[in-house]
Amino acid sequence: MPHHSHQAEPQRQTPHPFGRLGLHHLRPAAAELVLLGDLTGRYATGSYSRLSSDGRTVVARQDREGVASHGHRITAAIACHVARAGGSVDELTRLLLHPDHEGGRHARHIALRSGQARALDYIRRVWASATAVVAGTRVLDSRHDAYEVLAALRDRIETTPWRGERGRTALRVLRAHLNFAETAGGPLHHASERQTAEEAGISRTTLRVVYETVLKPGGWLRRLRVGHGREGSSWYLDHGHTGGRRGGASLSRFRTTQYPPRPGT
Repeated sequence: MPHHSHQAEPQRQTPHPFGRLGLHHLRPAAAELVLLGDLTGRYATGSYSRLSSDGRTVVARQDREGVASHGHRITAAIACHVARAGGSVDELTRLLLHPDHEGGRHARHIALRSGQARALDYIRRVWASATAVVAGTRVLDSRHDAYEVLAALRDRIETTPWRGERGRTALRVLRAHLNFAETAGGPLHHASERQTAEEAGISRTTLRVVYETVLKPGGWLRRLRVGHGREGSSWYLDHGHTGGRRGGASLSRFRTTQYPPRPGT
């Protein structure tokens, strides 16, 4: 029988439906967030409640408002995951607008309610915030890494000369934020004015003065998102600027996030 040689046809490279950055390019937790949404409720905290007009009691938000807040947090988290993976706004858009991805429900709802152009504009704004925050950070690979970074932060804070009454007050505030960061598992953490003032044993007025005159200008704290009521602001604890007026020393190379940060405001 004659020998028939069959030359294999070259395999066609089928483009991935989500471009270069598919779910397989993301970390497992990020892919799960895109595909299944917020199953654990990590991004729901504070979304469905707010401080009432008397400034003392917490009341439930209307369902639509709470769902929108929750959806926005999920969207912002996904944007940060995509940014860390080296993706683009177009790839983020495809992931969010895919009909089978629960994590994109909020963006698709905007498109359905207000039109595709409005949804695309929203995604671009979320992407801009995410890339700005992620640009100077690296992901902590383990909780051990987080503890190392926080230990270095504590050493840096405790060995800095804090001069005068305002400096000593700033130290108390930083210690409070360090406690919150250790609870959160990394430099990114959430804290309200009330919580921080109580933890530091000072008034809110004094706290605001120290934030604005010492800690934020000195590079010790960055507020990534302003909180409302008991929701708390998002803060990033850092090592201080070189040559700062109070407590200045070398800026740490450890810029880390243990969770996707919320967009800055």
